[in-house]
Amino acid sequence: MKIFPKLLMLTILFLLFLHLNFGERTIAQMSVTYKLTGEITNTNPYSIFVAVPSDITFEEKTLLKPEDFLDVTIEKTESSGIVFYDTVFNGKEGFWIPPYTTVKIQIYQPLPIIYNIKIDESQENYDVIGPVVVNKVNVIDLNKLFPDAKYKGIKIGKFRLYVRGYIVKGNDTESLSIIVPIPWIIDNYDEFHNLGDDKVNIWISSYNKWYKNQMKRKNIYIDNNDPLIPKMDDGLLSGGDTNFNFRVLDVPAMAFTTSSNQPIKFYYTIYKYN
Repeated sequence: MKIFPKLLMLTILFLLFLHLNFGERTIAQMSVTYKLTGEITNTNPYSIFVAVPSDITFEEKTLLKPEDFLDVTIEKTESSGIVFYDTVFNGKEGFWIPPYTTVKIQIYQPLPIIYNIKIDESQENYDVIGPVVVNKVNVIDLNKLFPDAKYKGIKIGKFRLYVRGYIVKGNDTESLSIIVPIPWIIDNYDEFHNLGDDKVNIWISSYNKWYKNQMKRKNIYIDNNDPLIPKMDDGLLSGGDTNFNFRVLDVPAMAFTTSSNQPIKFYYTIYKYN
């Protein structure tokens, strides 16, 4: 019976060894807060009641990533956004809009959304390690947020998404080289403006352009059979239909290398007019 406690202790030590040597390392942390504002106009000759959502949903979309750049896993901690309302009608929280009247709405995130950016620390061979790429973007679709607007005499517009946050190097790495697309956007937005830091310029105007440049640098050409790339008819590619409108998701990005424990701050605004 005395052997059992020793075996148990050895097993625990072995499991701890495996965890320490083949786990994940948190190499960076990103903190994000946002505020969404906009206008709703009642074009009807009568008052309407607009119910507000209990939570705001952003859809996570994935961008292409060069294969030789490090993959990451992301643990995200977030709370629900706060949506303002005036009253409760038929059990629904919301607000009244008089006929032919425009009201301003506001949604904001009171607590920071925290992203723990991790990599698999196990390594089986000698390898050249490139920068880390976070290729995820959270997208809010106003057509899904207001699905029946045009059918019920509601006009929406002048939306702005204000985003601020920081990226800081984790304690599990001595230096960090990272590329991060802007984390939150409005679908099919019209304009992007960032408030840069005079000390350092971290901005890349186009993530897709950066990705294509990486492919050209390595003499890698995009495979037309890649299932991640949308297919288009040859006639369209040759100019058979000039009215065809094809838009690939592309966003600005941030890129930097640092060995400092000081956070790299970012601020930007997304505009969607109609």
